[in-house]
Amino acid sequence: MTVVERVALEESATAKVPPGVLVEGPVVDAKFRDSYISFALMITGSIAALVWVVTQGIGWVEVSVFAGMFALTTVGIGFMHRYFVHRSFRCGPVMRAICAGIATMAVQGSILKWVANHRRHHLHSDKPGDVHSPYYDGFGNRIESFAKGMGHAQGGWVWDLATTDAEVYAKDILADPIAMFFTRTRFYWYALSALIIPAGIGYAAGGLHTMIGCVLLSGLFRSYVMTTATSLVNSVCHSDGRWGYRRYELDDGTTNELVTTILTFGEGLHNNHHRFPRDAYLSHAWYEIDINGLIILGLGKLGLVHDIFIHPDNERKRS
Repeated sequence: MTVVERVALEESATAKVPPGVLVEGPVVDAKFRDSYISFALMITGSIAALVWVVTQGIGWVEVSVFAGMFALTTVGIGFMHRYFVHRSFRCGPVMRAICAGIATMAVQGSILKWVANHRRHHLHSDKPGDVHSPYYDGFGNRIESFAKGMGHAQGGWVWDLATTDAEVYAKDILADPIAMFFTRTRFYWYALSALIIPAGIGYAAGGLHTMIGCVLLSGLFRSYVMTTATSLVNSVCHSDGRWGYRRYELDDGTTNELVTTILTFGEGLHNNHHRFPRDAYLSHAWYEIDINGLIILGLGKLGLVHDIFIHPDNERKRS
């Protein structure tokens, strides 16, 4: 029985909102304020970038900065996910600050919000209470259309009139001064990622014209592309086998999907991840490439991180 069939049999299309979900108040207002600002800049910038490419063209500088910043911030999401959410490894305050800075530069919300949302997702995976499931909205209401569900998981969930209570799902982040510093200063790090670094490299390498191209293409458009790529984990990798494959039969719709895995440096091995959520390394076969996991293992070899967690079953596979 597929997830779609299972959820169709569950009681009530308007399930009660579970604990830890806020439906009004300043936290919900802040969620919308952040989303409006971020998406307005990314979408406007992306449209301008496409116009610029057609009318002005681009060169190796813009393409190189796009690739470099995409790679850097994709690794940042790996740190956000595997360190701040799941505590897959440990590190000292300097390395924790580096992880937090690169994670925030991904322009996907604050560490506090990202962690709270993802932990809620795991607790209620593809069931009422999941923040970005293709099968239920943020209030626990059943999404009847698969196409609408994919749209909700891909990004529509951001506009639900509900949000996750960090006091329930992310108390450790609230108590972490480094994580909260980057949460409070997130818009400075967004600007560094989407504007300042691309502008600086572009101007140094080719003057004003190249600077504009870098800001539009390698800054704003790249941020939007990366958000879209990360969201594929929520939609494509919860397709219950429509795309990708299921190594483990779990009580959710998670799959491992090749394109998403490549674009997200390993986060698309989502069925593996939901089977062993705390694992720092998600590859369970030679053909499953987990770049973020390899980076974490490499940092461990250098002594920059330690206590890297890998489930004993997977440790035996790697040995």
